[in-house]
Amino acid sequence: MLNVVDIRNRGIKAVDEEIASNGMAMLTYRGKPKYVIFKIDEYERFKELEMELAYKEAMQDIQNSNYKSVKNTQELDKHIQEL
Repeated sequence: MLNVVDIRNRGIKAVDEEIASNGMAMLTYRGKPKYVIFKIDEYERFKELEMELAYKEAMQDIQNSNYKSVKNTQELDKHIQEL
């Protein structure tokens, strides 16, 4: 874990070292975890997994008929307001 002082004193080098040893850098503020830094390829993989999960959930909703069809923008607006 890195704290704000580490970043202020050592800059990106502190982040690079933390990622090299742990695969990520967790930044703390006032002793509590506040941020996580990943390499860009790890972040992109995370986003892919997030999209895959959303797709699977949407397909499951379709299979379970857990969706609402709308015929026009007025119905869509009404449905959005209901959400």
